[in-house]
Amino acid sequence: MIDPLWRCVEEGLCAAIKECDDRVQRIVVGFSGGLDSSVLLHLLQGNLEAELGLALHALHVNHGLQGEANDWEKHCMQQGKAYGVGVSAVQVSVAVGDGLGLEHAARGARYAAFSDFMQEGDLLLLAHHQNDQAETVLYRLLRGSGPLGLAAMRSIKPFSGTSIVRPLLASSRSELEAYAQHHALVWIEDPSNAELCFDRNYLRREIMPRLEERWPGVNDTFSRAAELNQETVALLEELAEQDFHAVGVERDQGLCQTQPSQKLLCQKQLRQMTGPRINNLLRYWLSQSGRPLPSRVNLMRIYQELVLADVSGVAVVEWAGAEVRVFDGRLYCMANLGEVPAIGSRLIWSSANASEQFDCGSQMGMLSSRLTLGQGLNVQMFEDARKQGVLTVKWREGGERCQPDGRPHSQLLKKLLQEYRVPPWLRSRLPMVCIGETLVAVPGLWVCKGFSVGPGEEGRSLYWQSAINGS
Repeated sequence: MIDPLWRCVEEGLCAAIKECDDRVQRIVVGFSGGLDSSVLLHLLQGNLEAELGLALHALHVNHGLQGEANDWEKHCMQQGKAYGVGVSAVQVSVAVGDGLGLEHAARGARYAAFSDFMQEGDLLLLAHHQNDQAETVLYRLLRGSGPLGLAAMRSIKPFSGTSIVRPLLASSRSELEAYAQHHALVWIEDPSNAELCFDRNYLRREIMPRLEERWPGVNDTFSRAAELNQETVALLEELAEQDFHAVGVERDQGLCQTQPSQKLLCQKQLRQMTGPRINNLLRYWLSQSGRPLPSRVNLMRIYQELVLADVSGVAVVEWAGAEVRVFDGRLYCMANLGEVPAIGSRLIWSSANASEQFDCGSQMGMLSSRLTLGQGLNVQMFEDARKQGVLTVKWREGGERCQPDGRPHSQLLKKLLQEYRVPPWLRSRLPMVCIGETLVAVPGLWVCKGFSVGPGEEGRSLYWQSAINGS
């Protein structure tokens, strides 16, 4: 007789494999050693290879937050050995610094470990069940979430080049407990799950049991609500994608040839849309950038201060991990800007850095060079300066002048950057290449007179990839 829990897992796996175009070769289970993941791993080790012909591996993330953490890691390794399943353990450091609490920090560290571990052809399975889904809906409702938050956990979700699959979302905790008892499974009970200072524990132990007494089947009801919100979110994303293609503007790649293209949003076209539709598009655009989504307050600030207001350059709405600015009628999304380089700071581009790339530092980004015909720096000058240790990279100090090749006279660098429409926040971060004290090129923009090559001559073109990814 086929176990109904395995049937749920098999259906979820088959759906995910189909979405991945049958490129799945290995299943990786997030294995905490608790009841839920123990049941999932036991189900898979008994059926996966025989039914679907896929390899199986488990990954245990040791957060180091409990005194028993190392014992739990040993338990997981022993269980894997008993099942004949390979288990890897990764120790992570949980840093609480974003003001969102220990639970959030631990989750972030855990998913970062999952992402680092996954390989091409892997599929990540997590053991969240129907009770977890119900708690998530209620928790997010209490936090004032909209449809996206109330959609809660999806059974299949893109993740780190592959997908996360939660095949037990339709199964209750009581079903998992019955399975574990029937098969005499041994699992870990984390004592922190009983600490009511954590919001989810409070909901699980104090609130959900009372709701179940009053409204039997409330877990199923919340799960259905999540599914309905997922449908709503899918429709909103479809609309946002259409708007994105209509309103999105391709970035001028002249400055950052090596940087992946990321569309900007046209301020003028945004203003022709309704407020709710603008907010929907902003959420979609920000999610496509890979940046953390803003709170509702910050979303409204973007709408009011950047979309509707006639501002440019200095106006910004920022939150942890991201910020949005506007320039030349375009909205830019990027990582939070770091400190500008200290006045007078320089880097030497010596022969020891003879590769095609030159690292300007984690806050600044990467210079790259490539050989071209009829454009770029004179190759001989470039190589001689590098060998002599006088090829340097510097940043604006103020008052610089230069004469781009083809111009009749020199101009203030400030005026040139304005003319080339370099966003204001980049002007103090834009690297400049010098030979000795002489500015010879601004990567991605121009080569100065006397240092460029003629038609048909071999040159070295320079490009800059900003570290803030949104330039």
